[in-house]
Amino acid sequence: MAVLCPVEYIQLELGDNMQLPKELGSLADLKRREAKAFENAMMWHDTLDDVYEFFLPNRNLFDTNRRGQKKMERIFDSTALEAIQQGASKLQENIAPIWSRWATFAPSDQVIEMLETGDYGVTEQEIRDNLEKQAVIIFDYINRSNFATQFYEHALDLLVGTGSLRIDENDDDNMPLIFNAIPQKGIAFEEGPYGSIETHWRRFTVKARNLERQWRGFKSSEKIKNVIKNSPDKDVEISEGVVYMPKSKTYYGCVWVKDEDSISWMEDYGTSSPWLTGRYSKVSGEIRGRGPALQALPDVRSLNKAKEFVLQKAAIDLAGMYTATDDGVTNPYNISISPGIVIPVGSNNSANPSIQRLDTGSNLSLAQFEINELQTAIKRALFNDLRDPNGAVRSATEVAIESRELAKRIGSAFGRLQTEVLIPIIKRVTAILTRRGLITPIQLDNKDIDIKFLSPLAKAQDGEDLMSVQQAVAFVLQTAGPDQAKIAFKLEDFGTWAGGKTGMPAELMRSETEKQQIIQAGAQAAQAGMATSQAPAQ
Repeated sequence: MAVLCPVEYIQLELGDNMQLPKELGSLADLKRREAKAFENAMMWHDTLDDVYEFFLPNRNLFDTNRRGQKKMERIFDSTALEAIQQGASKLQENIAPIWSRWATFAPSDQVIEMLETGDYGVTEQEIRDNLEKQAVIIFDYINRSNFATQFYEHALDLLVGTGSLRIDENDDDNMPLIFNAIPQKGIAFEEGPYGSIETHWRRFTVKARNLERQWRGFKSSEKIKNVIKNSPDKDVEISEGVVYMPKSKTYYGCVWVKDEDSISWMEDYGTSSPWLTGRYSKVSGEIRGRGPALQALPDVRSLNKAKEFVLQKAAIDLAGMYTATDDGVTNPYNISISPGIVIPVGSNNSANPSIQRLDTGSNLSLAQFEINELQTAIKRALFNDLRDPNGAVRSATEVAIESRELAKRIGSAFGRLQTEVLIPIIKRVTAILTRRGLITPIQLDNKDIDIKFLSPLAKAQDGEDLMSVQQAVAFVLQTAGPDQAKIAFKLEDFGTWAGGKTGMPAELMRSETEKQQIIQAGAQAAQAGMATSQAPAQ
C-alpha cells in the first residue's frame, strides 16, 4: 500500500549516565578510531599544502594559520588562481546551476511494475504529480538558502580533489537549510567496504559562548562552565564525529571536548547524514580524491618559477647592473644610484669609466613562449579553454557543442559527483523538509524513486541519446520510407521520451490516459469523415 514516509531525528537527553549505542562501543573506542583516521589524513598534509598554496592560497589552512596573514608572498603568476575559480564556476554552472532546478523525481521502473501488478490505492499519475510537487518545494528551499555560495566553495575543493559539504537544519521555517563548505584542514574520513565515505571526523575550535548555541543540549563539564562564565571568547578545542552504524544503517553524531572523558552532546541522525564528501577522482587504496588542480601542479610550479625569473630579469633591465672600479676615488661598496645624486668617480672616459652598466641582454621571447605554453596547459586542465569571453557571440549549436565537449572531458568525474554529492544533497534536504512537515513524500513498500538530473551537463549527456535516436529515425525514413518507420519505432511515444530527456515539466506533458483519449477522438473523427464521404448524394 502507499504510505507516507516520515523522517525523524532523535535528540538525546544528556544525563549523568549517558550511554553510546552498543554498536559504537565506548568513548575510548571512538577516540581510537578518530586518532587512526587523522593519522591517515596527516599523510596528505604536505601535498595539500602545496596545491592550496599555488591554487587557493587564501583558502590554505595547512600552513601556519594566523588571521590576516599574508598568503601570496611566493605567488608570481595568477593564472592558476583565476583558472581554478573559473573552473569552479563552470563546474557549478554545469552540474548545479544557481537558482535553477537541476534535478527532478520520477517513480522507478520497479515502482511502475508494482503499480501494474498490484493495488496500492494510488495511480502512477498521482505519484508523478506528488513527486513533481516535491521537486518544486525542495528546490525552492535550496535556492532560497545559501546553497549557491557554499557550493561554489565546495567546487573549489573538488577541483583540488576532495570537497566536504555540511547540511544542517535551522530553526527558521522560512530558511530551514544551512549549507557549509568545510575546509579540508581538520577533517578525516573512514571508508566503507565498497569505497564510499561513511564516517566523518572533525577537529576544530569553537568560542565558549557558542557551544550551547551550536549544539542544543550541550552538556558542559564544570571546567567548561567556568570558561563560559569567565572567558566566553576563549576558543575551546572540540572533536566531532558523525559515525555510520552498518547494522542499523543510521548515522550517529557525537561531540566531546579535547582531553575530557565524557560525551558532551550526541544525536541520532537516522538515515540522513549532515555530511557529504565528494571526490573528483580516486586512486585505489586512497580515501581522498585527486583532482585536475593536483594533476596540473607541476605546470603551476614551473610557471611560477619562470614568471619569477622573468620579473627578476625585468627588474635588472629597468634598474640595471653596474661594474665599478675601486680606483681610490670611487668606492663601490657605498655607491647609491638614484636620481639627483652626485657620485665621485676617478674617470668618466668612455673608454675606461669608473662605473659602467653591465650588458645583460633583453631577449625574453623564449621565456614568454614557455610561459604561454604553461598557461594554456593550466587553463585546459581546469576547463578554461572552452569559452573565450572576448570572442564573437556564439550560436545555440556552438553552445551545445561546447556542453558536449565538456561532458566528454568531465564525464567519468560527473558520474562520481552525482553519486557522492548531488544525490546525498537531495536526500539530506528531503529528510529535513519531511521531518519539518514541509513535504509528504509517497513511498511504496520502501521502494525508492529515481532522481533525474536536469543540469546542463546532464542534458548534454542526454543530448547524445537524442541525436542517436534522431539519426536512426532519419536513416530509416530516407532508406525505407515512413511506413517502415511506423513499423519499427513507437513514434507515438517519442514525444514523451524526448520530453523526459530534455527535462520538460510534467504539467506540460500528457498522461497516458490523455494520449489515449486524443487517439480515440482522432479515430472517431476519421470514421465520421469516411461516413460523410461515402453517403449517397440526394
